[in-house]
Amino acid sequence: MDIVIKRQLVEHLSQFITPSRREKIDSALQQRTRYVVPVLEDIYQPHNVSASIRSIECFGVQDAYIIEQQNRYAVNTGVSKGASNWVTLKRYGREGRNNTEECFSKLRANGYRIVVASPHIKDGLLSELPLNQKTAIVFGAEERGVSLYAQENADGAFTIPMYGFTESFNVSVCVSLCFYDIVNRLRVSSLPWRLSEDERLDIKLEWLRIIVRGAEFLEKEFFVE
Repeated sequence: MDIVIKRQLVEHLSQFITPSRREKIDSALQQRTRYVVPVLEDIYQPHNVSASIRSIECFGVQDAYIIEQQNRYAVNTGVSKGASNWVTLKRYGREGRNNTEECFSKLRANGYRIVVASPHIKDGLLSELPLNQKTAIVFGAEERGVSLYAQENADGAFTIPMYGFTESFNVSVCVSLCFYDIVNRLRVSSLPWRLSEDERLDIKLEWLRIIVRGAEFLEKEFFVE
């Protein structure tokens, strides 16, 4: 869609929501980022994926990459609290394919460095993770962790310090801890973590299509006119 037409469509749909809702959308978009993204690799418990999505949405992260090698993800609305409406889910789950490989290829094509969060691979600590490049963080399945392919093909790894007897955090807790640290570091940096104007426009249109009652009909009406 031509960018001028897209802007006009956004303006058309925006008139059907309240001024306070428009202000909320614009405020959220100003704080949104794709500079860091989670990669949730074959998570067994759907509620862990939903809880992770809820956390990253709260931190202003726009995209979540979901690898479905053996386990399929279904949104748990009771856990996600609607967060999946505002986050772009990029799913890799084709049968008979190495979906981790396909996801990694796409991430690298988009300029991401890929690092693994693991209690067993100790390249460095979370607080030492460099953020000088767009970064994708891979979180593995319950019990077995990240796949061997992910371990061998990632660009690095880090661990979160733990001081008790338990071996690891729950995966959704791990996501929350990682993105709390990373997003706060980004926001006080001079790194280009914010969305571009075009990205904000695209996402705003996606959100309006969700929010506005009868958006599909209104959009058709707009193009007829």
